[in-house]
Amino acid sequence: MPMTTFLLDAVGNAATAISIVEVVKNSSLVVNLVLGGLVLLSILCWGVIIFKFIQHRRAIVATEQFIELFWKNMDFQEVYRRSDKLQDSPIATVFRAGYSEFFETKKLWESKGITVVGSKVDELVANIERAMKRESQTRNQLLENSLTLLATTASSAPFIGLFGTVWGIMDAFHIIGKTGNATLGTIAPAISEALIATAFGLAAAIPAAIFYNYFTSNIQKIEGESANITSDFLNSIKRSSV
Repeated sequence: MPMTTFLLDAVGNAATAISIVEVVKNSSLVVNLVLGGLVLLSILCWGVIIFKFIQHRRAIVATEQFIELFWKNMDFQEVYRRSDKLQDSPIATVFRAGYSEFFETKKLWESKGITVVGSKVDELVANIERAMKRESQTRNQLLENSLTLLATTASSAPFIGLFGTVWGIMDAFHIIGKTGNATLGTIAPAISEALIATAFGLAAAIPAAIFYNYFTSNIQKIEGESANITSDFLNSIKRSSV
């Protein structure tokens, strides 16, 4: 019985696939153009989804490792040295940008005989904060790249599919007008051709919307952690008065 059920399901699935192919073949040029555009859009979106998923996963794993390293209360120089292996973490690169600014500016001022005390501490902190914010924006832009395609597909693909559906229904009514026959057998093929465009639109839009929200949520979490690291690093410099 299980084997029989499996064979029946396989035959049913094959028949469904064949019927979809036949519907596409019999569709009008406009509907086929809509379907082709939606398929291309869906392929592009899945390419972006796979690439961004790998990129975000690496960023998340490296960020977790850096946060664990940072909150162990190590010397910042040691954190900087060990974070060199965590370049996939946006937060690690933000910290490294801040520490580099701290080290280079302090070294430059001391070479000129400038003592880093009082107002100079505030000036140094401001310089470090700008360097870290600049690096944070750069890293966030890398994580956000190509997400516009997902957002655009999520919002526009259903309407593109709906356009194909409307066009197909117009063709169905045109057939009815020419033949004068409004039986189910006459209009059902045209209606099925029309509705498949909406199905293609939803098939492209739903994954795009889900993964766009997933990636956006990841970026927001990373931004929050970056802000925490930046704040703690700057406060440490202020407390120690350099």
